[in-house]
Amino acid sequence: MKKELSDQNVQGKYFDASEPNDLVRYGLIPEFIGRFPVIVSTKGLDEDQLVNVLTVPKNALIKQYKYLFALSDVDFHISDCGLRELARIAYKRGTGARGLRSITEKLLLETMFVVPSHPSAHTVYVDGEAVLGERKPILLKHDMTVEKFEALKNESYFGLNEVDGVEFVRIDDEFVENVA
Repeated sequence: MKKELSDQNVQGKYFDASEPNDLVRYGLIPEFIGRFPVIVSTKGLDEDQLVNVLTVPKNALIKQYKYLFALSDVDFHISDCGLRELARIAYKRGTGARGLRSITEKLLLETMFVVPSHPSAHTVYVDGEAVLGERKPILLKHDMTVEKFEALKNESYFGLNEVDGVEFVRIDDEFVENVA
């Protein structure tokens, strides 16, 4: 029976069982291996652990983006669904926690440029659809709150772009002219 070596649990079991001789057969010289007092293996993170990496540590990525947008007096909100999708993409790519930054950076690149030019925007809203690329992140303006928007989104029979106080992030000709 062939083992699926791309499975992180199977890889972890093999790495746990590795010994110094395995490292020599891999190509490391014995003098170098002799300097290791202990050989330890690590296991890949699952989706729940990746969500924790995004939100829990002191310098968590989501906290960094909240601070970055706060410099423009804008709140940053990412839904639980959005966090799960970010973690799922990183897990599928096999990039782990390091891949979260590049995924998030790609997602919010336009938003970081557009937000300072929208003084009426008070919140950047990101959900699973935005993370998956089905649409852009959303700017909430005027009296539209996150709670109101989520209620409208859940009962919405019409397009979100028709709702007053909701605008999709986009770089258009007007934006380019204002920046130039």
